[in-house]
Amino acid sequence: SPTGPLPALDIDGLAVGSWEDGEGSGDGEAASVSRVLDGLRKAGVDLDKGLSVEDACDLEAYLSLAENALAVATQWALWCDDQSYAEGTRVFYSGIYPFPLSHIFPWRQRREALAKMKALGVTSEEQVTELLDRAYKSLERKLRHKKYFFGRPTTLDAVAYAHLLLHRSSPVGALLYKDVLGKYPALSKYVDGISEAHFGPGAGLRDPADVEGVKIKRRKRKSKGRQEKEEFKGAGVWITTTVTITALTLLGSVLSLS
Repeated sequence: SPTGPLPALDIDGLAVGSWEDGEGSGDGEAASVSRVLDGLRKAGVDLDKGLSVEDACDLEAYLSLAENALAVATQWALWCDDQSYAEGTRVFYSGIYPFPLSHIFPWRQRREALAKMKALGVTSEEQVTELLDRAYKSLERKLRHKKYFFGRPTTLDAVAYAHLLLHRSSPVGALLYKDVLGKYPALSKYVDGISEAHFGPGAGLRDPADVEGVKIKRRKRKSKGRQEKEEFKGAGVWITTTVTITALTLLGSVLSLS
């Protein structure tokens, strides 16, 4: 990773790192998503190309909603809620890092996440669920039974799908948000539709460079050492990785519609 932390995006040697030094887990997730999506655009993968000016403005507003509501709820579920942290997050990280990192890393991440929540004035699960309820309502209103929020895949689909999938299907998300998400069946149907169309057995995932209309900027690939391979293997930053994978797989649909 050119910035140090993982995950990082590497398209044939074009490397894009996660948050820069000094950005911790508090703003790190949003910074990681933004940095990786910017890297995809520079590589020729732009889900939002061709949107009208009005839709582009709406997209920015909904992406802000995702960052200020969906991402906050995700952080709360992963790091701040005592039960979900003890039964889910800490157990997961204990399984991928050796001692003592298995204790130090999640403790540090949780401390930073709690500090961010305090700065935002978010101090209870009730506040989070109320925030999330309003966000779900806005997203369902925008969706209006369409397959994608803007009628075709955009960055919002990549970001919202990653968070909604975690809220619904992960142990930590389902523990806290199952009931509130259950009030919005259209969003669950939306998640199922994305999963089936782009990640199901018949999805036919392709290298973005093989999709007509995509011009990947190629750079000479450096061989990875054994230590770097093992470090990548053990990395587990879920949301940024899911957003990146979803953005890449949605690309084919954008091009086929254009």
